[in-house]
Amino acid sequence: MFWWLAVILACNNNGSTTDSNQDTDGDTDTDTVVDTGDPVEVLQLQTRDGVGLVADYYPTDAGRPAIVLLHMNPTGGWNRKDWPRDFIALLRKHDWGVVAVDRRGGGESKGESREAYEGEKGRYDVEACTVMLRDKGMSKLAIIGASNGTTSMVDYTSWAASESLPEPVALGFMTGGTYTETQTNMSQLQALPAIFTYSSKESAWSENQQSLDPGTWKFFEYTNGDHGTQMFAAKPEVAQDLDGFLGSVLD
Repeated sequence: MFWWLAVILACNNNGSTTDSNQDTDGDTDTDTVVDTGDPVEVLQLQTRDGVGLVADYYPTDAGRPAIVLLHMNPTGGWNRKDWPRDFIALLRKHDWGVVAVDRRGGGESKGESREAYEGEKGRYDVEACTVMLRDKGMSKLAIIGASNGTTSMVDYTSWAASESLPEPVALGFMTGGTYTETQTNMSQLQALPAIFTYSSKESAWSENQQSLDPGTWKFFEYTNGDHGTQMFAAKPEVAQDLDGFLGSVLD
Protein backbone atom coordinates (compact mmCIF):
# COMPACT_ATOMS: atom_id res chain seq x y z
CA MET A 1 0.00 0.00 0.00
CA PHE A 2 1.45 3.34 -1.02
CA TRP A 3 0.43 6.94 -0.68
CA TRP A 4 2.05 10.19 -1.70
CA LEU A 5 1.56 13.80 -0.68
CA ALA A 6 0.88 15.73 -3.86
CA VAL A 7 0.41 19.29 -2.65
CA ILE A 8 -0.48 21.33 0.44
CA LEU A 9 -2.95 24.16 0.03
CA ALA A 10 -3.73 26.84 2.60
CA CYS A 11 -6.58 29.31 2.58
CA ASN A 12 -5.76 32.99 2.28
CA ASN A 13 -7.05 35.70 4.61
CA ASN A 14 -10.36 36.20 2.83
CA GLY A 15 -11.27 32.52 2.95
CA SER A 16 -10.67 31.79 -0.72
CA THR A 17 -8.25 29.15 -1.97
CA THR A 18 -5.37 29.47 -4.38
CA ASP A 19 -5.68 26.50 -6.71
CA SER A 20 -2.69 26.83 -9.06
CA ASN A 21 -0.06 24.39 -7.86
CA GLN A 22 3.04 23.12 -9.60
CA ASP A 23 3.51 19.34 -9.67
CA THR A 24 6.71 17.40 -10.17
CA ASP A 25 6.18 17.17 -13.93
CA GLY A 26 5.91 20.92 -14.32
CA ASP A 27 2.18 20.79 -15.10
CA THR A 28 -0.18 23.16 -13.32
CA ASP A 29 -2.91 21.61 -11.18
CA THR A 30 -5.91 23.94 -11.27
CA ASP A 31 -8.40 21.64 -9.53
CA THR A 32 -10.20 23.13 -6.55
CA VAL A 33 -10.50 21.76 -3.05
CA VAL A 34 -13.33 22.24 -0.58
CA ASP A 35 -12.42 25.48 1.22
CA THR A 36 -13.07 25.12 4.95
CA GLY A 37 -10.56 27.70 6.13
CA ASP A 38 -8.15 24.87 7.05
CA PRO A 39 -4.99 23.68 5.34
CA VAL A 40 -5.73 20.72 3.09
CA GLU A 41 -3.43 18.15 1.57
CA VAL A 42 -4.32 16.73 -1.84
CA LEU A 43 -3.06 13.16 -1.75
CA GLN A 44 -2.34 10.62 -4.44
CA LEU A 45 -3.24 7.20 -3.01
CA GLN A 46 -2.72 3.79 -4.57
CA THR A 47 -4.94 0.79 -3.91
CA ARG A 48 -3.65 -2.73 -3.47
CA ASP A 49 -4.76 -3.50 -7.05
CA GLY A 50 -2.78 -0.55 -8.42
CA VAL A 51 -5.53 2.04 -8.99
CA GLY A 52 -4.56 5.66 -8.39
CA LEU A 53 -6.98 7.65 -6.23
CA VAL A 54 -7.07 11.36 -5.38
CA ALA A 55 -8.20 12.51 -1.94
CA ASP A 56 -8.49 15.74 0.03
CA TYR A 57 -7.04 15.29 3.51
CA TYR A 58 -7.74 17.80 6.25
CA PRO A 59 -4.98 16.90 8.72
CA THR A 60 -4.90 16.63 12.47
CA ASP A 61 -2.33 15.60 15.04
CA ALA A 62 -1.31 12.01 15.64
CA GLY A 63 -3.54 10.34 18.20
CA ARG A 64 -6.71 12.11 17.03
CA PRO A 65 -9.77 10.49 15.39
CA ALA A 66 -10.37 10.66 11.65
CA ILE A 67 -13.32 10.30 9.29
CA VAL A 68 -13.40 8.91 5.75
CA LEU A 69 -16.12 10.32 3.46
CA LEU A 70 -17.30 8.14 0.55
CA HIS A 71 -19.32 10.02 -2.07
CA MET A 72 -22.29 8.83 -4.11
CA ASN A 73 -22.22 6.71 -7.28
CA PRO A 74 -19.11 7.57 -9.35
CA THR A 75 -20.88 6.28 -12.46
CA GLY A 76 -23.31 9.17 -12.04
CA GLY A 77 -20.54 11.76 -11.93
CA TRP A 78 -20.47 12.22 -8.16
CA ASN A 79 -17.10 12.90 -6.55
CA ARG A 80 -15.29 14.12 -3.43
CA LYS A 81 -16.29 17.75 -4.05
CA ASP A 82 -19.93 16.90 -3.25
CA TRP A 83 -19.27 17.02 0.50
CA PRO A 84 -20.26 20.56 1.55
CA ARG A 85 -17.53 22.81 2.91
CA ASP A 86 -19.71 23.72 5.90
CA PHE A 87 -20.07 20.07 6.86
CA ILE A 88 -16.34 19.42 6.67
CA ALA A 89 -15.71 22.59 8.68
CA LEU A 90 -18.16 21.33 11.32
CA LEU A 91 -16.23 18.08 11.66
CA ARG A 92 -12.95 19.96 11.80
CA LYS A 93 -14.11 21.92 14.86
CA HIS A 94 -13.46 18.72 16.83
CA ASP A 95 -9.90 18.56 15.52
CA TRP A 96 -10.75 15.36 13.68
CA GLY A 97 -8.87 14.44 10.54
CA VAL A 98 -11.12 14.24 7.46
CA VAL A 99 -10.49 12.41 4.17
CA ALA A 100 -12.77 12.99 1.18
CA VAL A 101 -11.68 10.59 -1.55
CA ASP A 102 -12.63 10.25 -5.19
CA ARG A 103 -13.73 6.62 -5.38
CA ARG A 104 -12.32 4.69 -8.32
CA GLY A 105 -13.65 5.96 -11.62
CA GLY A 106 -14.94 9.16 -10.02
CA GLY A 107 -13.56 12.69 -10.08
CA GLU A 108 -9.79 12.65 -10.58
CA SER A 109 -9.30 9.00 -9.64
CA LYS A 110 -8.42 6.26 -12.10
CA GLY A 111 -10.14 2.93 -12.55
CA GLU A 112 -13.55 1.64 -13.56
CA SER A 113 -16.43 3.35 -11.78
CA ARG A 114 -18.65 0.25 -11.58
CA GLU A 115 -15.91 -1.55 -9.68
CA ALA A 116 -16.36 0.99 -6.88
CA TYR A 117 -19.54 -0.82 -5.83
CA GLU A 118 -19.70 -4.13 -7.73
CA GLY A 119 -17.27 -6.82 -6.60
CA GLU A 120 -14.51 -6.70 -4.02
CA LYS A 121 -12.50 -3.74 -5.31
CA GLY A 122 -14.53 -0.94 -3.76
CA ARG A 123 -13.25 -1.92 -0.33
CA TYR A 124 -9.71 -1.37 -1.60
CA ASP A 125 -10.53 2.32 -2.07
CA VAL A 126 -11.47 2.57 1.60
CA GLU A 127 -8.38 0.60 2.60
CA ALA A 128 -6.10 3.07 0.81
CA CYS A 129 -7.56 5.85 2.97
CA THR A 130 -7.50 4.02 6.29
CA VAL A 131 -3.93 2.76 5.87
CA MET A 132 -2.79 6.31 5.12
CA LEU A 133 -4.54 7.49 8.28
CA ARG A 134 -3.01 4.69 10.32
CA ASP A 135 0.43 5.70 9.05
CA LYS A 136 -0.30 9.25 10.23
CA GLY A 137 -1.16 8.05 13.74
CA MET A 138 -4.97 8.11 13.67
CA SER A 139 -6.68 6.86 16.82
CA LYS A 140 -10.37 6.15 16.19
CA LEU A 141 -11.85 5.74 12.69
CA ALA A 142 -15.34 6.60 11.46
CA ILE A 143 -16.69 6.23 7.92
CA ILE A 144 -19.64 7.97 6.27
CA GLY A 145 -21.00 6.63 2.99
CA ALA A 146 -23.52 8.42 0.79
CA SER A 147 -25.82 6.34 -1.44
CA ASN A 148 -23.71 3.44 -2.76
CA GLY A 149 -20.72 4.80 -0.90
CA THR A 150 -22.36 2.71 1.81
CA THR A 151 -21.62 -0.38 -0.31
CA SER A 152 -17.86 0.13 -0.09
CA MET A 153 -18.23 1.10 3.57
CA VAL A 154 -19.90 -2.12 4.70
CA ASP A 155 -17.68 -4.25 2.44
CA TYR A 156 -14.60 -2.75 4.05
CA THR A 157 -15.97 -2.90 7.59
CA SER A 158 -16.81 -6.60 7.39
CA TRP A 159 -13.38 -7.39 5.89
CA ALA A 160 -10.96 -5.16 7.79
CA ALA A 161 -10.34 -7.39 10.82
CA SER A 162 -9.35 -10.37 8.68
CA GLU A 163 -6.67 -8.22 7.02
CA SER A 164 -5.49 -6.53 10.25
CA LEU A 165 -6.65 -3.19 8.85
CA PRO A 166 -8.00 -0.22 10.84
CA GLU A 167 -11.54 -0.98 11.95
CA PRO A 168 -14.18 1.75 12.22
CA VAL A 169 -15.81 2.49 15.54
CA ALA A 170 -18.77 4.27 13.90
CA LEU A 171 -20.56 4.25 10.55
CA GLY A 172 -22.81 6.75 8.80
CA PHE A 173 -25.38 5.67 6.21
CA MET A 174 -26.64 8.61 4.13
CA THR A 175 -29.50 6.92 2.26
CA GLY A 176 -28.59 3.28 2.46
CA GLY A 177 -30.50 0.94 0.17
CA THR A 178 -30.55 -2.56 -1.26
CA TYR A 179 -27.37 -1.59 -3.16
CA THR A 180 -25.65 -1.28 0.23
CA GLU A 181 -25.80 -5.07 0.53
CA THR A 182 -24.58 -5.92 -2.98
CA GLN A 183 -21.66 -7.89 -1.54
CA THR A 184 -22.16 -7.81 2.23
CA ASN A 185 -25.36 -8.40 4.15
CA MET A 186 -25.92 -6.02 7.04
CA SER A 187 -26.26 -8.98 9.39
CA GLN A 188 -22.55 -9.68 8.77
CA LEU A 189 -21.48 -6.43 10.44
CA GLN A 190 -20.20 -6.42 13.98
CA ALA A 191 -22.33 -4.52 16.45
CA LEU A 192 -20.98 -0.98 16.38
CA PRO A 193 -22.55 2.49 16.54
CA ALA A 194 -24.17 3.70 13.33
CA ILE A 195 -26.39 6.53 12.12
CA PHE A 196 -28.93 6.24 9.30
CA THR A 197 -30.16 9.40 7.56
CA TYR A 198 -32.84 9.14 4.89
CA SER A 199 -35.84 10.87 3.37
CA SER A 200 -39.38 9.69 4.01
CA LYS A 201 -39.74 8.63 0.39
CA GLU A 202 -36.66 6.37 0.68
CA SER A 203 -37.25 5.03 4.17
CA ALA A 204 -37.99 1.35 3.51
CA TRP A 205 -34.45 -0.06 3.60
CA SER A 206 -33.39 1.96 6.63
CA GLU A 207 -36.53 1.00 8.52
CA ASN A 208 -35.84 -2.65 7.75
CA GLN A 209 -32.47 -2.36 9.49
CA GLN A 210 -34.09 -1.46 12.79
CA SER A 211 -34.61 -5.13 13.62
CA LEU A 212 -30.80 -5.54 13.58
CA ASP A 213 -30.16 -2.57 15.87
CA PRO A 214 -27.73 -3.64 18.62
CA GLY A 215 -28.87 -0.67 20.68
CA THR A 216 -26.29 1.77 19.32
CA TRP A 217 -27.93 2.74 16.03
CA LYS A 218 -29.67 6.07 15.43
CA PHE A 219 -32.28 6.65 12.74
CA PHE A 220 -33.10 10.10 11.34
CA GLU A 221 -35.95 10.38 8.85
CA TYR A 222 -36.45 13.70 7.03
CA THR A 223 -39.74 14.72 5.45
CA ASN A 224 -39.08 16.27 2.04
CA GLY A 225 -35.46 15.16 2.29
CA ASP A 226 -33.24 14.06 -0.57
CA HIS A 227 -30.80 11.32 -1.56
CA GLY A 228 -27.29 10.93 -0.15
CA THR A 229 -25.26 14.14 -0.01
CA GLN A 230 -28.15 16.01 -1.63
CA MET A 231 -29.72 15.86 1.83
CA PHE A 232 -27.40 18.66 3.00
CA ALA A 233 -29.18 21.14 0.73
CA ALA A 234 -32.67 19.75 1.30
CA LYS A 235 -32.34 19.41 5.08
CA PRO A 236 -29.31 21.31 6.42
CA GLU A 237 -29.95 19.96 9.93
CA VAL A 238 -28.57 16.61 8.77
CA ALA A 239 -25.07 18.05 9.23
CA GLN A 240 -25.69 18.71 12.93
CA ASP A 241 -27.30 15.29 13.36
CA LEU A 242 -24.28 13.54 11.86
CA ASP A 243 -21.86 15.69 13.83
CA GLY A 244 -23.68 15.09 17.10
CA PHE A 245 -23.70 11.35 16.58
CA LEU A 246 -20.01 11.21 15.69
CA GLY A 247 -19.17 13.39 18.67
CA SER A 248 -20.87 10.91 21.00
CA VAL A 249 -18.56 8.16 19.74
CA LEU A 250 -15.28 9.86 18.83
CA ASP A 251 -14.91 12.51 21.54
